[in-house]
Amino acid sequence: MNISGGHLNPAVTAGMLLVKRIDPRTAGRYVAAQLVGAVLAAFVIKALLPWGAVNAVSGGTPQLAAHVTLYQGAALEAVFTFLLMSAIFGTAVATDAPKIGGFGIGLAVLVSALAIGPFTGAALNPARAFGPALAFGEWHQQAAYWIGPLIGAGLAALLWDRVLLKKGG
Repeated sequence: MNISGGHLNPAVTAGMLLVKRIDPRTAGRYVAAQLVGAVLAAFVIKALLPWGAVNAVSGGTPQLAAHVTLYQGAALEAVFTFLLMSAIFGTAVATDAPKIGGFGIGLAVLVSALAIGPFTGAALNPARAFGPALAFGEWHQQAAYWIGPLIGAGLAALLWDRVLLKKGG
């Protein structure tokens, strides 16, 4: 984290850019690295794991449940990415935050997976959805995994930057 800021998620990077916690050039490099890393990881999975098992789940490409619309999926991803970004700001960005970033952020991901995993796959991360989608050619409702997380992370970043950290955090 001291070198890269611990950015693994384009939505988090976009939120940090929105509130000027990183510069546009750095954000661009982070997002490029996140997307390339996700694609490489998906192709490694495709190459190394048994074909039947990997193809049965499209390499882990998140998909909306049959009864979930694109709008509902994007909304769920937005709400839970908002919570994830709040955990990031509350445990890693705020200067007076308790030093429990990994635990707090991981807990937010766990709660998200349990709450919306059956509905959206709880990607909360455009790169997480993009890598396997590219490697396995599964683009169904991919927009939900970009629109939702970008909106959720952006709103949380604005709330934390403009209201909750106003005292200089």
